[in-house]
Amino acid sequence: MKIEAFSEGKNLDDPEANEDQFLVLPGIGYAVFDGSTDIVGHVYDGRRGGWLASHIAMQAVADFLLDAAERELRPERLIDHVSAAIRASYARHNILEIARADPARRFGTTLTLAADLGETFRFVLIGDSGLRLDGAEVFVNDTWLDLVTASLRVEAYRMVGEAGGGAEDRARVGRACAFYGAAQLHPDMRPWLDETKRQLLYERSLAWCRTPLPAIPEADMRLVLDAGISGQAQFANNTASPLSYAVLDGFEIPLPLVQVIDRPRMAIRTIELFTDGYFKPGAKPALDDWEAAFAEVERVDPEKITRYPSVKGSAVRMNTDDRTVVIVRL
Repeated sequence: MKIEAFSEGKNLDDPEANEDQFLVLPGIGYAVFDGSTDIVGHVYDGRRGGWLASHIAMQAVADFLLDAAERELRPERLIDHVSAAIRASYARHNILEIARADPARRFGTTLTLAADLGETFRFVLIGDSGLRLDGAEVFVNDTWLDLVTASLRVEAYRMVGEAGGGAEDRARVGRACAFYGAAQLHPDMRPWLDETKRQLLYERSLAWCRTPLPAIPEADMRLVLDAGISGQAQFANNTASPLSYAVLDGFEIPLPLVQVIDRPRMAIRTIELFTDGYFKPGAKPALDDWEAAFAEVERVDPEKITRYPSVKGSAVRMNTDDRTVVIVRL
């Protein structure tokens, strides 16, 4: 067996702020976590909520995997165990009832887990962190919510650039559109967008989304375009929309949003677990290949507005996102 694991925070000058985590328990289980902070960015004991969520979940998953009574690894019991640990953190910080009432105030994390059950592996995917088996078969729970939001930023970059705006202007307006949506003007969108241009940006974004996402109802896309990232919590942990997604945030997760895969151990040669800071997988199941893929993405589209559209881009000493990969060669 050979194991490679790597994690780097997006802020190269503040590595401790990395909200990704990984877990390696040889012969027992392997996991990656991608924490998400609430939209306001609240800090608890000097740490953002996404950092807390990924660390709490990592410890809770480790405890669960090491509990002999849980060797069947029932997904609903795993979710209950991790959720209880996150709720306990809310209680310690006196926000449990606030978080219960308002999903936008919750912090959370993804989980992609490979549990070694002896003759089989059980894989559990919650959120959009991914899994690749034998360097070929890829599993990601992607509802395309971020792509709809990214369309706002892509169009903002284009329109500000066409009007003569520089890099800082494009970044500021693009960030405002992605975060606040385009239902109304935000001060950070001025002077490059007025009411007429805002409406044009909205309609262009909607048209841009229709082509790659024909199965998504237009009403759902408009909900995202209206409020951007600040309104995404309405899609968390429910099955009301094709854009709905799962997140470990301390409360109930509908099991249809959780992907569970069982495979015979003898049928697997390599397991790769990764967070969404990698926009492209490695050519082979090796850390050098994953880092080469990362470097290629940064070379061809550092701002993430062409080949790899995203709600964020890279800048000097600041990558688009935290990134983590765990590679297990059996």
